[in-house]
Amino acid sequence: MTEQSSRGAWRDEQGRLHIDPHRLEQNLLTLGEIGRDPVTGGVNRTAFSPAEMEARQWFVNRLEEAGCTVRLDAIGNIIGRLEGRNPAAAPIVIGSHLDSVPQGGRFDGALGVMIGLEIVHCLRDLGTVLDHPLEIVSFSDEEGGLLGSRGWIGTVTDEDLEQIYSGRPLHEALRELGLDPGQVDEARRETGEIAAYLEIHIEQGRVLEREGLQVGIVEGIVALDEYEIIVRGTANHAGTTRLADRDDPMAAAARMMAAVREEVVAQGGDLVATIGVVGVEPGAPNVIPSEVRFTIDIRDPSRLVLERAVANLQRTFTTFAAEEGVTVEWKTLHAIPAAPADPVVMTALREAVESYAYPWRIMASGAGHDAQSVADIAPMGMLFAPSVGGLSHTPAEFTRTVDAACCADVLLGALMLLDERLR
Repeated sequence: MTEQSSRGAWRDEQGRLHIDPHRLEQNLLTLGEIGRDPVTGGVNRTAFSPAEMEARQWFVNRLEEAGCTVRLDAIGNIIGRLEGRNPAAAPIVIGSHLDSVPQGGRFDGALGVMIGLEIVHCLRDLGTVLDHPLEIVSFSDEEGGLLGSRGWIGTVTDEDLEQIYSGRPLHEALRELGLDPGQVDEARRETGEIAAYLEIHIEQGRVLEREGLQVGIVEGIVALDEYEIIVRGTANHAGTTRLADRDDPMAAAARMMAAVREEVVAQGGDLVATIGVVGVEPGAPNVIPSEVRFTIDIRDPSRLVLERAVANLQRTFTTFAAEEGVTVEWKTLHAIPAAPADPVVMTALREAVESYAYPWRIMASGAGHDAQSVADIAPMGMLFAPSVGGLSHTPAEFTRTVDAACCADVLLGALMLLDERLR
C-alpha cells in the first residue's frame, strides 16, 4: 500500500518521498514553449533575450505559487526560498538555469530548475518541513560562461558587463531587471553561507542510456583548458615554390592536429580533446598560407593528466615546427580547474539512490555546470539523468519523464538526509 497525496506527490510504504511526474512533465512542456521555434522545434532562450525574460517572469510566478518568497540578486539570479524550522540555518540550495543555446532543447538546464520547483511542491503537498531553508535558484547566463554562478564567487568582471546580449550590453540588461550593474559584487556568497548545493542535469552523453541506468552520481566536473595555437610561416606561390623551399604552416599544423588525437588515445582514460576552430591566412587556394590558427579544447577529471598531455603536445608541436621551418605559439584562452563533488553530499546521494533501488553509477561530468563555480564556496553534489541518444544542444534533445522522476526522487531523498545530517 502507498500513501499518495491528492495533488500528486506521494510517500511509499517504506516512507520514501516521490515527486509528481505528471506535474514535472507539464511544467517542462510549458516552459519549453517559451522561445520555441515553430519550424524546428528548437528553443531559443538565450540569456536576457525577450524569451528568457518571459521565462524568468513565468518561473517567478511558479515559485510564488509554490509558496516561496522570491528575489533577484545583484547579477540577476532568481532565488526562491522556502523557509525551514530554523530560519537562521544556512540554506540547502538546488540550482540550474533557464537560458538555452540557440536552437537548443527543452531539457538542458530547464530540467534542474523544474525539478527544484517540483521538490518544493512535493514538500508542501506532503506537509514536510525541513530544518534548513531551501533555495531554488535559476542562475543567469549559464550557457554563455556561468555568469550567475560566477557572481556568487566574485569573478564577474567589467568586461563581462560589456558583453552583448540581444543587442545591448549586460549592464543595460541588468538595469532592465531593476538592478544596479555597479553593485554586481553584492551577489557574492561567502564560504559557509550555503549548507550544501545540489544540481540535476541531463547527461548530454550516452553512458547512462548505453548501460541501461537511470541515475548518474557525479563525482566531479572535469578540468578544462582551451588554447589557441598560432603557426606562422611564409606565404608564397602555390605553383612555383618547391616543397623543399617552403615554410608551410599548414603542413606543420596538419601534423599537430593529428597529434592531438594520438595523444588522447595514448593517454586513455577520460581524457578528451577537440579542435573546434581552424583559420588560415590569407586563405586563397593558390597561396601557401602565412599563418594557421586552431583551437584545442582539452578536458580530464585530473588536472595532472591534462597537464601531462599538454606538455607532451607542446614538445611535439615544437619539434614539428622546427622540421617544417615555421614557428608555433600557444595562447591560453581558459584554464578551469576540476571541481570534485563533496564526499558528504555524494554519500547522501548514494544512500538515497540505493534506498530507492534505481539503477545507477558514479561518473564524471565532461561539461561545465554552475556547480563548478559553487563548489568553490559550498559542498556540491550533482546527478545526471539519461539523454536519449546522447543528444543535447539540439531540438532533438530528450529525457524520459520516468528517468527524470527517478533522479528527482533521489535528489529529494538526499535532501532529506542532508537536512538531518547538516544541523
